[in-house]
Amino acid sequence: MKNIKYIFPNALTLINLLLGCVAITVVFKAQNEYNAAWLIIFAAIADLLDGMVARLLNAKSAFGAQLDSLADMVSFGVAPALIIFNWFNLILIEMSTGSNFDLTSAGFPQNIVLLCSLFFAAAAGLRLAKFNTTPQSDHTFKGLTTTAAGLIIASLWLLINTENEFVRSIILNIYFALFLLAVLIMLMLSNIPMLSLKFHGISLKNNFDRYIIIVISSLLILFFRVEGIFFSLAFYVLFSLLINFLRKRETA
Repeated sequence: MKNIKYIFPNALTLINLLLGCVAITVVFKAQNEYNAAWLIIFAAIADLLDGMVARLLNAKSAFGAQLDSLADMVSFGVAPALIIFNWFNLILIEMSTGSNFDLTSAGFPQNIVLLCSLFFAAAAGLRLAKFNTTPQSDHTFKGLTTTAAGLIIASLWLLINTENEFVRSIILNIYFALFLLAVLIMLMLSNIPMLSLKFHGISLKNNFDRYIIIVISSLLILFFRVEGIFFSLAFYVLFSLLINFLRKRETA
């Protein structure tokens, strides 16, 4: 009976893993990155819940931690990397005269650009390995989490079909795409403290930063709807960097 409590968080972790596998299949077979992006978002919800359930049931285990990392590698490492690959491919098609670009006719520079997308998966693997072998604080993470980075890619794809031509032109700009990829990889591999959303009780004093993130993110999603998911994640990253900068100044 004692081991039954471990089933619930591990089941949620497996749901995360399976959603990631389905997302990969959807990208490959259906070429439907939009649906794959939503599957990654649902996987992130399962990833959030498995940690909450494990803490509530006091069911943390080394097995669960390893399973969680393997699931995260699939859902927030490999699946987003494939979305990036198709994102870069779409950009190259848009850049091609007459939209006659395809993978079979891609030149060396185009192939290099497409292969850059796979560096995201490599960075995710390194980030997860570092996470598993480095002591972590309950208040911050060292570097951007793989889950957050994968969600940024998934939420960005939700903006692809936006009616705002200015936003769409930015998303389909190769320099912006490569810049964002480079920033995400550097943040994942860095030791920059990023705020953890693990609450310590419900008091405002102990969770002030977390409440700010939740309130602002909720308002962004309420106001911008689907597009607000990306803006809320961008706010989380920028707010974490700002808090880290201010705390460094205080201790300097």
